[in-house]
This record gives sequence, structure tokens and C-alpha cells, in this order.
Amino acid sequence: MLPPLTASSWLTAWTADPVGITLGVLLLAGYAVCLVRLRRAGRAWSGWRALAFTLLGVGTLVYATCGVLAVYRGTLFWMAAAQATVLSAVTPLGLALGDPVTLSANALGDTGSGRLLGVLRGRVARVLMFPLVSSAIAVGTLVAVFFTPWLEDSVASAGVREVLYLVLLVTGALFVLPLLGEEMLPAWCTHPVRALFAFVDGLADAVPGILVMTAPTLLAAGVPGYTNRTWGPDPAWDQKLGGGAMLGIAESVGLPFLFAVLIGWVRADAAEARAVDAELDARERAPQQVQPAAAPEPGQGQAGAPPEPGRDRPWWETDPRFRDQYR
Repeated sequence: MLPPLTASSWLTAWTADPVGITLGVLLLAGYAVCLVRLRRAGRAWSGWRALAFTLLGVGTLVYATCGVLAVYRGTLFWMAAAQATVLSAVTPLGLALGDPVTLSANALGDTGSGRLLGVLRGRVARVLMFPLVSSAIAVGTLVAVFFTPWLEDSVASAGVREVLYLVLLVTGALFVLPLLGEEMLPAWCTHPVRALFAFVDGLADAVPGILVMTAPTLLAAGVPGYTNRTWGPDPAWDQKLGGGAMLGIAESVGLPFLFAVLIGWVRADAAEARAVDAELDARERAPQQVQPAAAPEPGQGQAGAPPEPGRDRPWWETDPRFRDQYR
């Protein structure tokens, strides 16, 4: 039986988890190698993306699997609930904000990026990463953790625990990576559509927490620490705290995620507008070609009338976005 949770426990309670440490090292090393290769090629990369990947992504991964959430997950139900939600929602968001797919594609060159994007654009990947499918998978996984023996088994078995960590990370990443990336969704999934998907997912993320909070019976009652503990909240209240923690973490992540999607929308629209303006400016600077006068029709003694002088065309006829789409 662990000692009671105190304020200092959030900084002093640690354990060495193989999956958390290994994944953290591999992710940081891979990201650093890609950054070095990109800098050697003379290309810049956003500093805030690297910071988000390191702190919000890898940092929360290591803390959730090795910190106090991992130490007390077999003693307090709400700790296990908070840990599962962090691994499913917070860590994938931090990793996705670092945009590792674009960084890897730029650092690997044409051959490597082609292979990487080929895998991400395969049939299986496109189905699993479609937002409605991936959101349902992520929500369903969290529900299954607490309404099946999965949580009890993960407390009793280290192997099951490590598999649970990996499943939570992968199912969470399946949703956020495509929405914050550029190459993993169909062309019709424009930024307005992505914003709609992010909003719907924010509502769906509340479902696991509400179900846990309102469950009429004790969940994971077979874990001794949840029922035989001599300190802290009673099992029923501990479970309600767990559902509240899940709901609070999921919804606190949903708003920044939607904000990130909207920022991507604004930036993409601004880049498209700059490209259109550059094309129109190039056309205005190009010399106008004089069309030859039409030959007179039979029976006409005079040559045809001179061509009508050039005039400015309406902007919707020259803007490539509308010209190419609507002809």
C-alpha cells in the first residue's frame, strides 16, 4: 500500500517504465536528427513546433508513464483515469503540434518522403485516419479501458500495462496527426471541414468521462488498491473523481486543438491569397499580345472592324481559385 498522496508526490513520485522511457528517447532522437538534416540543407523550422513536440508531447508521455500518475494508478482510480486521458489526448496533441510528418518528409528527401507519404496514403492508413473513424476508435478505446477488465489486467500485469500505453497513444495520434498535418487526408477535407471534425470530436471526447462518472456500479472493483485503501476518497467518490478528471482533461485539450486547426485554416488561406496575388501581378506585368484582325467575310468590301480594346475583367474570372473550379 502506497503512502497517502501529497502535494510533494507530484514531483517526487517516480517509476521507471520501459515503454515511456524508450519511446521518449526514440521520439526526441528522431526529431533532433530530422532538425539537424533540415538545417544542413539550409531550411528553417519553427521553434515553437519543436518546443510543443518536446514539452507537451514527449514531456507528458514521460510524466504520464513514469511520474505520479503511473505510481498511483493502481491505488487511486482517478489517477488511472487521468493517466489514460493524458496518453490518449494530451500527448498526441503535443506530438502533432510538432508536425513530425512534415519534418520527416522534408528531412528525408524525395525518395524517403515518397515512401513515408506512400505509407500514410495507403488504404488502411486512410481508413484508420479518417477523422470520423479515428475519433470513434479513440473514444471507444477509452470506454473499453474502464468498462472491461482491461484496467484491472493492466494493474496486475506489466505486459498488459505497456500494451495499454501504446494503444492509447496510437489511437489518439490517429485523430490529431491528420487534422494538423497536410498530406494524410483527402483533398476535399479542407480546413473548414477539419474545423467541423475538431468541433464534433470535442463533443465526443466528453462521452467516456460522463459514462465513468455516472456508472451505477464500481468499475475495476477487482483492483485491491481501489477498495482496500485506508486513506483518500471512498471507492464510489474516487470513481466520480476519475470521470470528472477525464472530462476536464479532454475538454481542456479540445479547445486548444480546435484553435490550432483554425490557425492552420487562416495560414493556409493567407498563403493561397499570396499565391493568387502573385499570379495576377505577373499577368499584369506581362506584355499584352495583340490579336490579329479577323479576315473579312465574303461580300464585305472592307476589312473587319478592329478588335475591341482590352478591358479589365471581373476578378472572379481571373482568380485561379474560381476560374479553375467553376470555369
